[in-house]
Amino acid sequence: MKPYIVAHLASGGRLHQITRHMLGLFTGMPGARGWRRVLSEGASRPGAGLDLIDAALAEVQALA
Repeated sequence: MKPYIVAHLASGGRLHQITRHMLGLFTGMPGARGWRRVLSEGASRPGAGLDLIDAALAEVQALA
């Protein structure tokens, strides 16, 4: 997804337009709530990028 996100952001898109479809990826797994929280709180902020995706993944990996 990261190359797709980079291309989307480079063409003027917003991160929220992609991450809203990714919220349920880790349903039922430890860290899923953190994943959703990080994405939903930060993706609509101006300048949100791949660093937010990495922060959300860290929430899942920390509890796995």
